[in-house]
Amino acid sequence: MAVFTRSREAGPTAAVSIQRLALLVVLPLLMLGIVHLLSQQYGTAMPPQVLRLSEARLLDSPQAEPVKMPVAPSDAVASSGSPAAVDDLRPSALPALSALGHPQSLPIQIHETETSGPLWFSMDFRLRESAAQPYWLVIQHRPAATVYLDGQLIASSSQGAGYSPEDEDDFAQRGLLLAGRRLQVSIPPSLLAAGDHHLSVRLARPGFEGAGLSAPLLGPAPEMRALQEGRRFWQVLRVTTALAGLVIGAFMVMVWLALRQEWLYGITGMFCLCTSLLLSPYLLNGALFPAPWWRVTLDVADVVSKALLLFLVARLSGVASRWPVRMATAYLALGLVIDGYAAFSGWSWTDFGHPWPWWALGSRVVVLATAAVLAARAALASGRRADAVGACAVALSGWVWAYVSYFALVVSQQLSVVDINVIGHGVLIGIAGVALQRRFVGSLRDQAQARHRLEHALDERTRELRARWEELQNSERQRTAAQERERLLQEMHDGLGSQLVTARLCAERGVASETLVGLLDDCIREMRLTVDALAVTDGDLTLLLANLRHRMGPRLQAAGLELDWQLADVPLLPTLRGTGGRELIRIVQEALGNIIHHAGASRVRFATRVDAADGVVLLLITDNGRGLPEALRQGNGLRNMRRRAERLSARIEWRTPQDIGLAGGTEMVLYLPLQAPA
Repeated sequence: MAVFTRSREAGPTAAVSIQRLALLVVLPLLMLGIVHLLSQQYGTAMPPQVLRLSEARLLDSPQAEPVKMPVAPSDAVASSGSPAAVDDLRPSALPALSALGHPQSLPIQIHETETSGPLWFSMDFRLRESAAQPYWLVIQHRPAATVYLDGQLIASSSQGAGYSPEDEDDFAQRGLLLAGRRLQVSIPPSLLAAGDHHLSVRLARPGFEGAGLSAPLLGPAPEMRALQEGRRFWQVLRVTTALAGLVIGAFMVMVWLALRQEWLYGITGMFCLCTSLLLSPYLLNGALFPAPWWRVTLDVADVVSKALLLFLVARLSGVASRWPVRMATAYLALGLVIDGYAAFSGWSWTDFGHPWPWWALGSRVVVLATAAVLAARAALASGRRADAVGACAVALSGWVWAYVSYFALVVSQQLSVVDINVIGHGVLIGIAGVALQRRFVGSLRDQAQARHRLEHALDERTRELRARWEELQNSERQRTAAQERERLLQEMHDGLGSQLVTARLCAERGVASETLVGLLDDCIREMRLTVDALAVTDGDLTLLLANLRHRMGPRLQAAGLELDWQLADVPLLPTLRGTGGRELIRIVQEALGNIIHHAGASRVRFATRVDAADGVVLLLITDNGRGLPEALRQGNGLRNMRRRAERLSARIEWRTPQDIGLAGGTEMVLYLPLQAPA
């Protein structure tokens, strides 16, 4: 169904439009002609050896009533009959039956208002020569039928176990098939001698669907078997179409239930399910529900399918106006009420003396014609082949429905044409299947394209982020290098630079050479400490302090300080990795400088301790000097030490020594974290 497109191309020329319109009108009619020829080939076309009894006499109430006779001969049994004892006619009554009644052409349909009792049909035929092989007799009828050949019972349609004549009225209510029932009888050659023969058919009293009888077919079994192949063809076509509609419809409804935004799937699925339901009477042996609910179900399904067809064509053909949708909605609302009530009340489709058949057929003609016109307009406007195929399918479905309705309901002369009704349903289900395939493939193609676009966008974004990351890395390296240069310059200015200035001033003042040499040695040690501080370390605190002891040892000795070394084993500290060791060296160097110049101490102790509870390593530098003043003034040296400790995520404090072995003095404690800061 969803083969129409909403896109509009440039309007075609007048000549092209006329050609397309002619094609859309003529092609469905040609296809209908092909369907008609197909039905003749696989339905009503008969070999010359087969007799078609198209003339009969109708007797409303026969003068000769049937009397009870024994069981029918075992060699004359209907394929759908039962060999139980049934009503039979004595041969003496046959002349009276054949001489009375009104001539009728078969097939025939009779309304329930035209008779009050069972119907009797009498037909005569002649065989030029005796039958050399079994013959088959095939009759389509509605409702139950009993068949006599030359006054002898040969078949009775089966009503099932426990059937009695009183059940005929109820059984007639179930006669819902337009084509009626099919009765096939095998007749032995002994009953078909050369000469005249008489065939009588008794139909039960008509129900609200009326009574119907086709022209009986009689012929040799091989020819009749070949004729039945057509029956099998249509039956297989019905089964295939019904199952296809059921599968496609159920799949679309399930897709709609999973993805509610795909509401067109749900509507198309409901259309396919309703169409499959309309084909079910041709496949089932009986009604699924008791009368009249089975007919109500079928008539309601027919109304829903026609309304959904118009709705789908209107939406998928891109009609800007909303009147087709409103028309489909109005028809659905009226049809559900009127046709549902008619089915419940048992109004006949073929009783045109009643207004309902005019409404039922007329409303469907309007709906189908509107759908065909809208589909044709969409095909003309777009010029797409898929739209033309969809328009032809809708038009063919409408023509097939009109063809079957006219011959089966209006003129009541071709019961067998109902077989081709499956073509109209089949093309629409086929279009729905094609639409499902196109939509599914289109969805897969859209997903592939979307995935390709996302991958392309992701690659572009990745390249952009990588470029920005590289720019940030370069910027960070440049910023780090600049900071390192600033720190190095600051350290050289504060340390080596100040000492060189002092040595220069001493040289200008003419100090002794020994003093000048000592100053230059201090400059060399400061330079080496600066170089050590620039090295990248792995966080080994003990190694850093050992290097510092090696560099500062002569200076401490010259200052008269005794060094007490009490270092414990400590783990590697992440905060001292890289350039963090430089900060630690400068802190310790500043602390030793303060001890040398201000403490007046004779002893200094280095100690380390691990405090696992607080997650820190303690570095303690303790002297025995004069101690902390009561009002400790924070100079540049102490402030620089605190800033360096903060860069290590460490904490620094000064306090009176807690070791009872020392009298006075000052203790600096540096708390270094065991783990890298988050």
